[in-house]
Order: sequence, then C-alpha cells, then structure tokens
Amino acid sequence: MEIDNCFRYYFQHPWSRLIVAYLVTFFNFLIFAEDPVSHSQTEAHIIVVGNCFSFLFNKYPGLGWNILKVICWTLAIITGLVAGKFIFHRRLFGRYLRLKMFREDHGSWMTMFFSTILFLFIFSHIYNLFLLMAGSLNTYIHPHMVTEYMGIRNESFMKIAAVGTWMGDFVTAWMVRLESFNVFEREKS
Repeated sequence: MEIDNCFRYYFQHPWSRLIVAYLVTFFNFLIFAEDPVSHSQTEAHIIVVGNCFSFLFNKYPGLGWNILKVICWTLAIITGLVAGKFIFHRRLFGRYLRLKMFREDHGSWMTMFFSTILFLFIFSHIYNLFLLMAGSLNTYIHPHMVTEYMGIRNESFMKIAAVGTWMGDFVTAWMVRLESFNVFEREKS
C-alpha cells in the first residue's frame, strides 16, 4: 500500500505533469524536423480535411458556380453547427448515450466543430454532383471538382499543422502548470 501511494504521489506531482507536457511539445518539434513529408514539394492531399479545405478556399470555377459553391458551404456550416449542437450533443451523446462529459453544454463546441467538418465533406460531394450533372466531366468542369487535393504543397500544409500543434501543446502545458500547482498547493495545506 505504501508503494502505491508513493507512486501515485510522484505520478501526479506537478513537475512530472509538466515534464510530460513539455516532452510532448519537444517530440512534436522532432517529428516535424525529421518527417520527410514536411519538406515535400508535392501537392497536399488529406482525405476529409482536403475536401473541406478545397471546398472552402479554392477551385472556384466562375460566377454562377461560385454563388452555388458559397451557398453550399454556408448551408454545410449552418447544418453542421445545428446538427452538432442539437442532434449529436444533446440527443445522441446527452440523452441516448448519457455520457456525463456532454451534460448541459459541456463539449458542445467540440461536437459542433467535428459535425461541421462532416457536413462540409458531405456538401462538397453534393456540389460535385451539381458539377457532374451540368458538365458530364468535360474539360471545363473537371478541374473544379472538389477532391482531397488541397491546392497547396505538403511543405506549406505541414508548417500550418505544426504551428497549430505547437500552439495547442503550449496551451496544454500552461493549463497543466496552472492546474497541477493549484491542486498540489491545496493538497499540501
């Protein structure tokens, strides 16, 4: 029993928590530096995220199609937010699965974010169906189809992803620092 308490004490100690948080940050730097994809000049393609990025930010064919595309991704975002909040968060996770982490409004932003990505992906395929019905894959329509190819190089995408990851790591480390030292001080007194 004494060994278990000793292990738990050092496992939950603020310094061990901080070391783990900063080790994760260091390893993310290391992975970015050593990963050959982060230095690649090929076009970035990621299955779902690529469709969403391509749908929102590039491959706009012309005025009429631009309006249709903006309407489609606006509807996708609104549908994703509403479905994420009321269908996934409240009904599925809260009422049917009764997950405590989704009680009241806890976790609603995360659920809405992921459901928005899901609906952007679905609406990108609906937009592609409109293009297929209008053009039957002629040479004008085919380059404007929304695919997983993002229209940017892997090098650029990996820099964006790395900065986002590092920001998240540092926010996590600061949250661990603030919370663990507060808890540790309360336990000591």
